[in-house]
Amino acid sequence: MNYRKYSDKDLLESYSTALDYSGNANDELLKEIDSRGGIDQVKKNVSQQNVIPNEIKRINQLVFVLYKSGGDTNKIKSSVTSDILTADQLNNTIEKAIIAADKYIKNHSINAKTILGSLIGMSVSVLVGAAILCYTVMQTGNFYYAIPFGIFIISYAIIWLLTKQNRNNVVVFIASFAAAFISVPLGLWICNLVMQ
Repeated sequence: MNYRKYSDKDLLESYSTALDYSGNANDELLKEIDSRGGIDQVKKNVSQQNVIPNEIKRINQLVFVLYKSGGDTNKIKSSVTSDILTADQLNNTIEKAIIAADKYIKNHSINAKTILGSLIGMSVSVLVGAAILCYTVMQTGNFYYAIPFGIFIISYAIIWLLTKQNRNNVVVFIASFAAAFISVPLGLWICNLVMQ
């Protein structure tokens, strides 16, 4: 096997796997590890590869906490420091983290727009879902259990268009689910009235 194309991480995983299964690694693997400075150097290289991603993760978490507690953008930028990232990398990371935190907080917030948009969207979704269900039953003469899932997706889409918040918002999810749930008996009831 040609181990030259392996990254240090893949090489270390192959080495560990070989030791776990057979107790020793094959000669080609050992030669490649030696050519890269030995097992200790490969382990050091792998740990250094994780330094920057771990630092970015730390900064993202710190910025989220600061932003959530009402921190100003300039205050956050001045209070977050890093010995690992350059000034440009740090600034870009902070800006991206602020944007992500803002999106997360806006998406999870429950305000008048969320409630009103969900109620209006739910009302429209119930009518649309009931109409779709009734039309399908009248055309085919059968009730298909997949239709409520389609109605849920349509309900979610309508509510999302009105609130601009996704299913991670509790009110949006409950309204979408309730609209799909109410559409089924309403659609069947309307269908019975029309078909009589």
